[in-house]
Amino acid sequence: MTRKLAFLEEALEAMLVDDETITARAVIRRMGGVLKHATDITRAEDRKALVANYAQRQEAIRAAVERSTKLSRSELERQLTLKNAEIERLRGEKELLIASHRAMILSTAEMGGFSTWKKFFEKYQAAIDALDGMGALPKAEVVPHPSPRLS
Repeated sequence: MTRKLAFLEEALEAMLVDDETITARAVIRRMGGVLKHATDITRAEDRKALVANYAQRQEAIRAAVERSTKLSRSELERQLTLKNAEIERLRGEKELLIASHRAMILSTAEMGGFSTWKKFFEKYQAAIDALDGMGALPKAEVVPHPSPRLS
């Protein structure tokens, strides 16, 4: 990540915390001269996507706050309990999928090797990297085979 992109993300995080409306011009003002013009954001796809992502997050946060002010404390606690249960269910499903994925790759390796599996993902290095980051790809340890003693 470039230094300017990291600074942009810091500014966007601060704007979320301060509930400052996120627009390209507002971000430029917030960054204090690191980027000079709103088009410095809108012309660079990575910057534009980052600002759009944070603006979308801000809308979701504002909508949640708006809904929550209309709900009673007990209803908020009930919704929080439901969301926490859903998070736990999704974590369990993720762990199951990771275990299943490992088993599938290991069985493929027995039949034709990892390279056979990987050819289906040739154009999807980001997917392979994500799977590796989740721990879904099996780790192999190379163990030297003892050489037979010659008598």
